Amino acid sequence: MKFLARVVSIAVVASLITGCDTTQIRKAMVRFDRAFIPALVYSYEGDVHQAKRSVFYLEFQWQKLKKQYEGYLPGEAEALNRIDNWLGDAYYAIDANNMVTAANQLEHVKYEFMELRRRYGLDYYLDGLYEFQDDIGFLAEAAEDEMMCLVEWGDYEHLLYQAIEDWKAIRGRQLDAELYEFDEARLRQLAVRQDAMQEALYDFAETFDSANRRQLAIASQTLQPALLEVLKLFGNFEASQTYFAQK
Repeated sequence: MKFLARVVSIAVVASLITGCDTTQIRKAMVRFDRAFIPALVYSYEGDVHQAKRSVFYLEFQWQKLKKQYEGYLPGEAEALNRIDNWLGDAYYAIDANNMVTAANQLEHVKYEFMELRRRYGLDYYLDGLYEFQDDIGFLAEAAEDEMMCLVEWGDYEHLLYQAIEDWKAIRGRQLDAELYEFDEARLRQLAVRQDAMQEALYDFAETFDSANRRQLAIASQTLQPALLEVLKLFGNFEASQTYFAQK
C-alpha cells in the first residue's frame, strides 16, 4: 500500500513539474529557504540573539510549505513529519542557547529537503551550494585532526582539488534570477562572493602544499564563512527581523 502511494505521489509530482505549477512548487521552496538560511547562518555563527529572532519567520514559512506539500506529496507524510521534528529540536536548542546542536538539527532539515527533491528529480540551485557546504565542512574537520585519522594525506589532496573543481562547476551553473528574485545588483554581489569563495579555496590549497598541518587547520576556518557569505544572498534576513518585531 505504501509503495502504491509512493508511485501515485511520484506520478502527481511528475505531472505538476511538467505543467504550469512548476514555478509555484519551486517558489514555495525558495520562500522556505529564505527563512531557513538566516536561522542556519546564525546558528553556525553562534549568534544566539538573532537565531532566536529568526525562528518565528522560519516556523511561519514552514507551516505554509508543509500545508502546500501535504497536498502535492501525499506519500511523503513521514518525511514532512521528520522535518517538523528536526525543526522543533532546532528551536529547542536555540532557546537553550546551544548553537552547535541547533546547527546540527537544521542540517538534518536541509538533508531531508535535498533528499525529497532528489527523489522527484527536482533541480534546485541551492542544492549544489548545500552539497558543497558538506564537502568543505569535511575538509575543515579533517584539517583540524592533528593525527589526520579521518583521511589519508593523499586522499585529502584529491578531495581538496575536487572541491575546487566542484566550485568551478557551481559557478558555471546558471541561476534562475527571476525565481530567486535576484536583480542586477544582487547578481553582481553573488559574483563577488563567489570570487571570494574561490580565492579562499586557492589560499587553502597553497597552505596544503606547504604541508604545515597547524597552518592548514587555521586556514580551514576560512572556508565555511566564505560559503556562508554566498548563502546569505539567498536568505531574507530583513524579513526574519521584521516578522519577529510583529509578533
